[in-house]
Amino acid sequence: GLPVCGETCFGGTCNTPGCICDPWPVCTRN
Repeated sequence: GLPVCGETCFGGTCNTPGCICDPWPVCTRN
Protein backbone atom coordinates (compact mmCIF):
# COMPACT_ATOMS: atom_id res chain seq x y z
CA GLY A 1 0.00 0.00 0.00
CA LEU A 2 0.93 3.63 0.05
CA PRO A 3 3.26 4.93 2.75
CA VAL A 4 1.42 6.49 5.67
CA CYS A 5 1.96 10.17 6.41
CA GLY A 6 1.85 11.54 9.94
CA GLU A 7 5.39 12.13 11.10
CA THR A 8 6.20 15.49 12.62
CA CYS A 9 7.96 17.98 10.36
CA PHE A 10 9.10 20.88 12.53
CA GLY A 11 11.83 21.53 9.96
CA GLY A 12 9.20 21.87 7.24
CA THR A 13 10.01 18.73 5.26
CA CYS A 14 8.56 15.22 5.24
CA ASN A 15 10.66 12.09 4.80
CA THR A 16 7.73 10.04 3.51
CA PRO A 17 7.19 10.24 -0.28
CA GLY A 18 3.96 11.95 -1.32
CA CYS A 19 3.53 13.78 1.97
CA ILE A 20 3.60 17.50 2.66
CA CYS A 21 4.15 19.43 5.89
CA ASP A 22 0.63 20.88 6.05
CA PRO A 23 -0.83 21.64 8.48
CA TRP A 24 2.50 22.26 10.22
CA PRO A 25 4.01 20.40 12.02
CA VAL A 26 2.36 17.18 10.84
CA CYS A 27 2.90 15.50 7.47
CA THR A 28 -0.27 14.76 5.51
CA ARG A 29 -1.02 13.15 2.15
CA ASN A 30 -0.25 15.56 -0.67
